[in-house]
Amino acid sequence: MKSEYFLFFLLFAVVISNGCKSGTNGNQATAKKAETNIRFSDFTNKSGVNFRHIPTYTPDKFMPQVLGSGVATADFNRDGAPDILLVNSGAIDAKERSEEAKTRLYINDGKGIFADKTNDWNLTSVGYGFGVAVGDFDNDGWTDVFLTNYEGNNRLLRNANGKFEDVTERSGIRSDNSWTTSAGFGDFDGDGDLDLFVVRYVVYNRETAQKSYHNNLMTYSAPYLYQGISDQLWRNDGNGKFTDVSKESGIASASLKGLALAIGDVDLDGDTDVYVANDTNPNQLWINDGKGNFKDMAKLAGCAYSEGGREEGSMGADFTDFDNNNLIDIAVPNFQEESTALYSQESPMLFREVSDAVGIGQAARARLKFGLDFFDADNDSDEDLIVVNGHIEDNIEQNSDSVTFAQQNTLYENLGNGKFTDISDVSGEALKDKQVSRGVAVADFNSDGLLDFVVSNNGGTAQIVLNETEKKGNCAGLWLEGEKTNRNAIGVRVVAKVGDKKIERQIMGAQSYLSVSDFRINLGLGEAQKIDELTIYWLGAEPQTIKDLQSGKFYYIKQGKEPQIFVAGEKQIP
Repeated sequence: MKSEYFLFFLLFAVVISNGCKSGTNGNQATAKKAETNIRFSDFTNKSGVNFRHIPTYTPDKFMPQVLGSGVATADFNRDGAPDILLVNSGAIDAKERSEEAKTRLYINDGKGIFADKTNDWNLTSVGYGFGVAVGDFDNDGWTDVFLTNYEGNNRLLRNANGKFEDVTERSGIRSDNSWTTSAGFGDFDGDGDLDLFVVRYVVYNRETAQKSYHNNLMTYSAPYLYQGISDQLWRNDGNGKFTDVSKESGIASASLKGLALAIGDVDLDGDTDVYVANDTNPNQLWINDGKGNFKDMAKLAGCAYSEGGREEGSMGADFTDFDNNNLIDIAVPNFQEESTALYSQESPMLFREVSDAVGIGQAARARLKFGLDFFDADNDSDEDLIVVNGHIEDNIEQNSDSVTFAQQNTLYENLGNGKFTDISDVSGEALKDKQVSRGVAVADFNSDGLLDFVVSNNGGTAQIVLNETEKKGNCAGLWLEGEKTNRNAIGVRVVAKVGDKKIERQIMGAQSYLSVSDFRINLGLGEAQKIDELTIYWLGAEPQTIKDLQSGKFYYIKQGKEPQIFVAGEKQIP
C-alpha cells in the first residue's frame, strides 16, 4: 500500500506516464480486439451467499479499515463440495462484534447453492478480522481454520466433526498484539502434520498512526512510515500444541512488511517452500532444506524486485508453471502503476520478470491489485489468471481523472504459447462488476467441472462468480487425502500424462491475498477423454501411479489406495 505522493511521481515519472497512457487506453484497445470462449456470470443473488464486509470507515483514515479481508474455499463437512468462509472486520477496538459484522460460513449443497451455517457450526471470531488459513492440523480428517486479525489476537478453530472449537489457548499459539495479515498451513519439517506460517505487517496503532495527505486531502498513510515486523513459524508438535520456531528456522531474520504468501514447492525438491509478498520491501522466497530450516533466496534468484530492480507495493502471490517448462513461476500483484510481476523460472532457481513480455504489464498498471489466482478457466490444460483490484484511497477520484476507488477485476487468458491476453471486458458480465476487491479464491462450486471463484470486497458484498464457458475441454477432479502425508495433502504434486502432454499441479497451503483456494485439483484435459497415467508425489512417501482415469468424473484418492468416484455434496466421505 502506497500513497501517491509527489516524490513517488517524481522518481517514477517516465514509468508512470507511459503506464497511465498505455495501461488505460491500451488495455481498452486490447479488450475490444480480444476474442474468447471463456464466460463468467454473477451468481451472487442466487447462491445464498449474502455477505457484506463491514470495515467501519472513520474520518481519521485508520489503515486497517481499507485493507481487509480474505476468503477461503474448503470442504469443511467432508462431502466433496467446496464451502466458503468469508472474514469480516467490524469496528476497530470493539469488545464484541455486531451480528452484521460476523465472519461467516456458507455450506455448499454441491450444486452451488449455499446455506449460512455460521451459528450452527459455532464459528466465532474476535478482533478486527483480516485473513484466513485452512488445514487439518490434527489429522482427524476435518479441515480446521486459523483466523488472523489486526490486533494480533489470532484464533485457531478446530473442526470437531461439524462444530468449531476455539483451541487457541491450549495450542500454545500466543497473541502479541501485532498486526497479522495472511497465514497458511504446510508440513515444513516433513513429519506428516501441518505447521503454520504467519505473515505480519507493520507496527501500527492509534498512538503511532501518522496523518498523510494527497493534494491537501487526507489519505490512508503509507507503510514506509512504519517499522516492519518479522513473520512467524509455528511448528506442530503433533499433540495439539504448537511451538514458535521462527528464530531457529531462520524466518525471524528479517523484519519486513508482509501482506500475503504462497505456500508450495518452488524448486521441486519434494519439500514445502514459502514466498512472502512484502509492501514496499523486497519480497522473500524462503527455500526449505526439508527439515524446516529456511533461507531467503529471492534476491539471488531474481524474484525480490521489479524488472527495474525496485521494491514494489506487493499485495499477493501465487505459483504455477505458466509456460510449461517444468519449472514453477511466481505471480505478484502490485500497486497502481506497477505491473503484476510475473517471475518466470527460466532455469533452476533463476527467475526473470516477464510481465510486459507476456502481455500482462500494460493492463495491470491501470489498476491497484490485491488477490490473484492461477486456474484453468476453460479446461485446455494451461492456467489462466484472475486478479482482483481496488484502490486504497477512498477519495482518489478527487485527485485523479482516471483512477477510481472501486475498480474492475482483471482476467487474463493463457494463450498456451507463453503469452496472456486481457479478456476482462469480453468474458461476461461478472467481470464488469466494480468494487474495492481484496481476496479471491477458486473452486468448482456447482460441480460441473469448470472452476468458479469468489471475491471478497472491502466495504462491499462478496461476489460469487460461476464459470459458464461453453467451448470447454474435458476435465477430471481429484480429491487427494494423505495418510502418512498430511490429510489435506498440502504440498503434494501430481503429474498427469495425457497423450504426449504432461500436466502438473500442486496443492498449495495458501495463495492470493489473505485467502486460500480449494485443495481439490481440477485437471483440464483439453480434448482428451482420459488421463493415461497419473503420478502422485506424496510428501515423505513413495509416489503413487494410477492409470486410465476417465474424464468427467470426480475421484477421491486416499494415499496408497485405489480411486473412488464421488458426487460432490451427495454424502459424507468416511
